[in-house]
Amino acid sequence: MRQKHLLTGALVAGILAAISLLPPRGNIEFSFYKLSFRWPPSACNVGTLKCLPDTLGYFTIHGLWPTYADDTEVPRYDPKKNKCTDVTPVDPKNLLPELKNIEDTLQKCWPNYKNYKNINMCAESWKHEWVYHGICSDYAADKPLEYFSAALTFAKEYEYDPLKGTNVQPREEPYEAQEIINAVKAKVGKTPQIQCNKNGETLQLLEIRLCFEKNKSSITPRDCPKTFTPDGLCQKETDQIKITPPPKVDLLGYKTCIEAMNEYESVLSNEL
Repeated sequence: MRQKHLLTGALVAGILAAISLLPPRGNIEFSFYKLSFRWPPSACNVGTLKCLPDTLGYFTIHGLWPTYADDTEVPRYDPKKNKCTDVTPVDPKNLLPELKNIEDTLQKCWPNYKNYKNINMCAESWKHEWVYHGICSDYAADKPLEYFSAALTFAKEYEYDPLKGTNVQPREEPYEAQEIINAVKAKVGKTPQIQCNKNGETLQLLEIRLCFEKNKSSITPRDCPKTFTPDGLCQKETDQIKITPPPKVDLLGYKTCIEAMNEYESVLSNEL
């Protein structure tokens, strides 16, 4: 028995020693970017979220996330625990003035569902994404315009809608997960990642995520390492997934993201 305990102790010590030789996670460069599109009708018809003034009927940006090769996200910026940049990053409190000339486009394409017409409410979403993902990207931490502009540029490359122009569109009848994956792959050229939620017993498409190489000189899509989010509700190619149709709402006077995108490039060229 004593010998067994000694062997166990030696094994544990060996494992700990091996772990101590591994480089700290913070020293490992991330591998790729993941751009997440969210479908508002699926986000707004479950739980306690009340979408105001109504439910948007087009895909919006959730975030642009630097991601490790094993498909885990880079940790949020922390000056003590994860000081991922030597540059002093723009404080989230001062973020909105930095984005002034593209805030109209961001408000349409990267809104806060709690009240997408309230610029300050939308800014809260951007501040969160800046701290959790933007500062530790490889875009300048003291120039947030670069990070947010990159996300818009990636989105614009695919008409801001990963399903636009495909045969897969919102409807009451569900699709097999593989149909959705194949439709996006046919458009983008690479395998996406999808995430679902549930309305009652019905699986709904919540997000489509596209993956891109770390390459600032060109937009280069790549296969996402995992087709389904590990903690998501859809996990099989045969899962039946509904793309919930948007409600018929009056958006008179409020430009859609596509319309805002048409103005984006001229504004950006004057800023960068």
